[in-house]
Amino acid sequence: MGLVQNVVRWYKLNHGVGKQMLDRGAELLSCPHCHEETPIFRSSYDSLGNPLSFSVCLWCDGLVEYSDGVSQPHAPYATARDLQGDRPES
Repeated sequence: MGLVQNVVRWYKLNHGVGKQMLDRGAELLSCPHCHEETPIFRSSYDSLGNPLSFSVCLWCDGLVEYSDGVSQPHAPYATARDLQGDRPES
């Protein structure tokens, strides 16, 4: 199963969503959650310091913030799975 997962990751990064993100200005950096290389956009923040933009890791779905003020991406307050679990049923 590891070979299939590696092929899927390679395809996402080089031809899928990852390539689109890199083409739009994302940087290839290490995810602070799973330590895999993933495209990450620089984050924007509002006047209160809350993130307005962030990236989601292609491998673990963790939210990643990366700003000009830090040299490495840092983990935000929740993961994408946490946020989806909080949404009310429609």
